[in-house]
Amino acid sequence: MKGEIDITRTLTRRSKRQSRKEIFGNFSKKREKTLKIATALAPVLEQIGVPEASEFVPDPFQLKAISLLEKTDVIVTAPTGAGKTWIAEKAIERVFKSGGRCWYACPLKALSNSIYSEFGKIFGQENLGILTGDRKENPNAPIIVGTTEILRNQLYDAMSEGEDLPVDLVVLDEAHYIGDEERGVVWEEVLIYLPTRVRLLLLSATIHNAKQIADWLTWLRSVPCDLVSVDERPVPIFPLFLFPEGELYPLNGKKGVLPIIAKKSSQYHRRRHRRTSFPSVAQILNYLEQANLLPAIFFFKSRSDCDRAVEQCLWALQKGDLEKEPMDYEFSSELLRFLENKSFLKNHRQLQALVEARVGAHHGGQLPIWKVLLETMMKKGHLKAIFSTSTVAAGVNFPARTVVLFQSDRFNGEGFVELTSTELLQMTGRAGRRGMDKIGFVLLYPGPYQRPDVIYDLLKSPPGSVESQIKVNFSMVLNLLLSHKPAEVMEVFANSLATYQSIAAQGDLLEKRDRIRQKIETLLVNARCKTFDELMLLRDKYKNTERDLEILTNEIAKESKLMALEPLVKPGAIFRTAKGDVFVVVRKEQVRGRDGIRCWRVTPILEGKSSKVRSYWVRLEKVTGILDAKVEIPEEIGRLFPEPWMKIVKHVCETGTFKGVEELEPDETNERWKELNEKASEVKDLLNKFPCNGCNLRMTCVEGRRSKLRKLIKKSMVYENQLHAIQYYLWKEFQRHLELLKAEGYVSKDGELTSDGIWASRLRLDQPLLVSECIRTNVFPDNDPVLLSALMAPFVNDRRTDKAGDYATYKANGKLYRRFLKLTKKLNPLIRRLNKEGFPCSPLSFWPALTIYLWASGESWDETRLECGIDEGDLAMLIFRTADNLRQLTALADTHPELANCAEEAINLLLREPISYD
Repeated sequence: MKGEIDITRTLTRRSKRQSRKEIFGNFSKKREKTLKIATALAPVLEQIGVPEASEFVPDPFQLKAISLLEKTDVIVTAPTGAGKTWIAEKAIERVFKSGGRCWYACPLKALSNSIYSEFGKIFGQENLGILTGDRKENPNAPIIVGTTEILRNQLYDAMSEGEDLPVDLVVLDEAHYIGDEERGVVWEEVLIYLPTRVRLLLLSATIHNAKQIADWLTWLRSVPCDLVSVDERPVPIFPLFLFPEGELYPLNGKKGVLPIIAKKSSQYHRRRHRRTSFPSVAQILNYLEQANLLPAIFFFKSRSDCDRAVEQCLWALQKGDLEKEPMDYEFSSELLRFLENKSFLKNHRQLQALVEARVGAHHGGQLPIWKVLLETMMKKGHLKAIFSTSTVAAGVNFPARTVVLFQSDRFNGEGFVELTSTELLQMTGRAGRRGMDKIGFVLLYPGPYQRPDVIYDLLKSPPGSVESQIKVNFSMVLNLLLSHKPAEVMEVFANSLATYQSIAAQGDLLEKRDRIRQKIETLLVNARCKTFDELMLLRDKYKNTERDLEILTNEIAKESKLMALEPLVKPGAIFRTAKGDVFVVVRKEQVRGRDGIRCWRVTPILEGKSSKVRSYWVRLEKVTGILDAKVEIPEEIGRLFPEPWMKIVKHVCETGTFKGVEELEPDETNERWKELNEKASEVKDLLNKFPCNGCNLRMTCVEGRRSKLRKLIKKSMVYENQLHAIQYYLWKEFQRHLELLKAEGYVSKDGELTSDGIWASRLRLDQPLLVSECIRTNVFPDNDPVLLSALMAPFVNDRRTDKAGDYATYKANGKLYRRFLKLTKKLNPLIRRLNKEGFPCSPLSFWPALTIYLWASGESWDETRLECGIDEGDLAMLIFRTADNLRQLTALADTHPELANCAEEAINLLLREPISYD
């Protein structure tokens, strides 16, 4: 293939000792532009170098964390590369040696795989298991590495079965993810559900409110949580500014951004007409090499810019503007070893740039395995530069000497917004490699979207705070109901970080509430309750018992009425309602489980207005009076009442007497009536036993509406409601989700999961109700894994929608398109109900179904990608997430065995090269 690099041939034709000249010969190269370095930078650049090799000595913060873990939970916050993972290793080692079990949770599958590989060398592969969704190996091992979602699901299962999670230490890596908008709720759930006996270690990047998180965990778990925090980077960083003309300056002086930088950069910012210009990446690489600032990570605003940078380097190689790199032995050996069983990468469009220029693009549009290759080569020091997007800065797992920034904003999925201090910290955290660099650098390059003053301010700013992202969803509600009654869920929200932060943010209100409580306690000197908490607890119990008695009394009155009426309401009986309407009973009839009467309205007959037959259904409790006489029901009746029968009805009503329901005597031998009266007696006895009855303040506390005590209690409750507003909001959201689940038949009236609710709770995905509706209505095939995988794909969340021009292609795939239309037709009623109740559902797109259908049918990778017009990384993500959703179906083996087996087959069809490899 044209442009393909024959690495094996190149490697076998030279030895370790061959020089670049021997391999490439004397090739002409344009003269490099010389970098001009500001005098002030000389002492800074002199610091560049590799630190002297020495034995590893733990830092004080590492030793402190290990010591504290013996007695308390611990949060460790430190910059990237400071050595947080070492703390986890030692903590796991101690628990493992004592016979305990450990769980190491990561936010990303790639990070889980990396940790699994590292721990295998330390603890032995036989003692290690991994659970990421994609991988399930040795799940009963004493040390488990996996994603946080898997850990949360295990906690759900343990709670539903009333069992304890069999683990002694949980390590949450990248714990600042609790503030992630999409996934933060999973981290918060883990911390809320985790048994307090389990020791907890949180490893986090530097965050502003780490102390608050530690305090919350202490309050939540009733176990001390200590904070070990270090702000100093293991490798210091220095900010630089490079002009296109080849002038390198420090970004700032003593008074802020250097005037020359401020002046020139503002000129670039004003050049609107040049916004399409692209920086000369090859020239920047040459400048960085002259200053010994490589390797570097370049952060661009888009995937296309990253790829364009690679193409520019290839073009510069051809022109001689960029020096072709020699094929050294270590690089080629490492590359050949990596590509050995991944032949699909040998034709990668950017492999030539990787080999000859030692650069590569690392972004969401790339194959995951390609990104692993770049990370591997960068970590081993084989690359000059990697081009990445700012949106994946948090997932970049390779350090460099220099980080290059071209803009002070970033794309947030909808538009460009200015960087935050936390986001900049994630990007600059990769500058400076511990053990390989004495100093790291952040280099700014001018452009229309670059504002050096913004970056300068952010570099000085403290890191951002972590805010709770807990939100209620249907999967959470279904799983909580496996182990909680609805009323108990209120306590879950009371324990949330959201509630804790809400209370902490209202310090003034908290003080006011506490002052009111103190005033109340001064009035309790002669009361039986001595503290505010005791008063509120007893008072609430007393009032709730009073309310129970009132409800029972009303129910007895209602039941008495119904029991008295029931034997009298027979065909031909005549009754009256509160509005004065008169009816003749035809028969008793239940509607939707409620007792009632099928009857004829005869009021028009009595008023001489109409003889038209009209049938009604009236609830028993609507009856207010019943006549002491009856009439015969005609055997046959048409549209009009017979004349003789109307005369009889009129005569009976005029001569008879209506007896009010309240005058009727209930049947006191009725079991239901006796049961209610016994309950009422028990509640009365309970009410009489309350200490409130003999208390001096009873009248002012419970009954005195205008008393000083009542006013203070009311004011205190107002403050309390304001402080717990977020808790009540979450509770209302839970109730809103609960009511819809009841209406759809997943939860009973009593708040317990139905049989459908139990299996639906295992569908831990984004759209559990839509997927479970497909199962209920038999939309998903249980004998066609290709079709099943395709129909599951539209439920993967994605911002892209169908394009108008796509439908010619869609209709060419008739079988699939017809099944997709059937699926949407079956789901539309539920989607309308969800939208009506305030649960917005995005329209399902056909393109994911078509894409997965082609891939599962055996189409090649390139054919599938070109047919559907998406990047490799997006296609890989769609396949991975569809497989994740299909795994949820495999959990239904006991209730839907054929569908579960079909899902297993579908997963195997999806996970093939280049998605899965040996």
